[in-house]
Amino acid sequence: MHDERSGVYAADAYARATGTIGVCDATVGPGASNLVSGLVEASSSSVPLLAIVSDIPIAWEHRRAHGSASQAFEQRSFLEACVKYYGRVGSTASLPEMLHACIRLATSGRPGPTVLEVPDDIFAELAEDADFPASREYGVYPRLRSAPDPSDIARAVAMLQHSQRPIVVVGGGALRADAGPEILELAQVLGCPIATTLTGKGVVAETHPMAVSVVGRFGVPMANSAMEQADCVIFIGSKTGQTTTLNWTLPFLDTPVIHIDIDPGEIGRSYHNSVALLSDAKLGAAALAEALRTSVLSTDWDRAAIRQMQEDWWTGPIAFKEAPVEGVLKPQDVMRTLRRVMSDDDLIVSDASLASGWIGGRFMLRQAGRRFFAPRGLAGLGWGLPAAVGVSEAMASGGIPAEGRVVCVAGDGGWGYSLAEVETALRRRLPIVSVILNNSTLGWIKHSAAARYPDAMVSQDFERVSYAHSAEGLGANVATVSELDQLELALKTALSDQSRVPWVIEATTCKIETPVLPSRVSTSSKGGY
Repeated sequence: MHDERSGVYAADAYARATGTIGVCDATVGPGASNLVSGLVEASSSSVPLLAIVSDIPIAWEHRRAHGSASQAFEQRSFLEACVKYYGRVGSTASLPEMLHACIRLATSGRPGPTVLEVPDDIFAELAEDADFPASREYGVYPRLRSAPDPSDIARAVAMLQHSQRPIVVVGGGALRADAGPEILELAQVLGCPIATTLTGKGVVAETHPMAVSVVGRFGVPMANSAMEQADCVIFIGSKTGQTTTLNWTLPFLDTPVIHIDIDPGEIGRSYHNSVALLSDAKLGAAALAEALRTSVLSTDWDRAAIRQMQEDWWTGPIAFKEAPVEGVLKPQDVMRTLRRVMSDDDLIVSDASLASGWIGGRFMLRQAGRRFFAPRGLAGLGWGLPAAVGVSEAMASGGIPAEGRVVCVAGDGGWGYSLAEVETALRRRLPIVSVILNNSTLGWIKHSAAARYPDAMVSQDFERVSYAHSAEGLGANVATVSELDQLELALKTALSDQSRVPWVIEATTCKIETPVLPSRVSTSSKGGY
């Protein structure tokens, strides 16, 4: 990779795609500080990483302050708050145990990043053999699974026996636990809709007749409407964060909540009335479904209305904020074109900000599984292309059983952070297809500023530049499009290209449209579900 920030992003996405720990490295000083955004993203998204970081020689400790030793600073105190565990190797004899600890802790419990810091003089010494054998099982997650307490299951069953409109809301923890079949079984027993968080998108196929798709700010209106109408919410593998819950307004604070999660610190943090099922998502969903089989349940969700809402959203006319303009594409249309042209073997990676929202709410996943990757832990711009490299490396090495291509979607703001990684994709022969939504502005910032300070907006807009030309200079095949037929042709050409050269398609898009949903929704004019 071209810098440490891209390196940690790629390792993060590799871990998400494969279910094994991702590994990156960084040099002392600025290399270590460049890891911060990626480590916090991995920590907040519960992704197991190992960052191997060098440090100044042990004998130079008194030269750390103010860079007396070249590039030195207090990097441990700087990075330690970003990770689950920080291990420092003090001697060659301690290296095997410290390495083992970093890997073991990264994949245990709630996964997360760890750092292994190695001083330069230790790096230069001859290594000593470990006195224990290496075991691949420590690098796989979830490494250990736990089942819920039967008494807690009984409380959850009692709550659901009084529910008329329960809903299951599934987060990224459930996706990484491969809990999809168990969640489908639970929803079938309850006869209820299934919503997901943005990072949980893919736990179930969005073609399922009871799938209402992504809930929250980057979601689908039918999911938020269903959440409003629910009288009991089952969160599975979700931290019930701000984006998912519309600033903690949905579900309503007096709505009964059942929360299945591996981290006891998450349960009850946002919804104090939660029935806690401390458990791996897969085992917790299975245990609850099994306990409900003998219960008398009566739910009154209108399945026909849900199916109609699905059809209207995914295939019906789109309501735009402003009328279409010739030569400027609507992101909603771009998503539908991507969905039409991409196969179910292709994987899609998103950068942060509005690009994540467009895919979350407008790109239907027709198959279940880890098929969509987005940075929602810290949501930092520039994650998309390095992450696409990580996912594509996983695919190329057989780390994931997929035969398609990796498609990356990024706004022009995010693309500018990491466009040099086009060369990495070329060098590694990774046939990534990138689609840049270029509206020459930082859309999220512009929309927020317009809402608060419409007469005093500054610094949101860019000059019109050609990212396609820069990508061509970095070795990619490129296309510039401003009409839907041009976009479709470019996508078909790129996805069928067997040269293993990356493609970059730059689409001229509008500044006004947004995937961000309002903080609260009202019951559908069609009478709800």
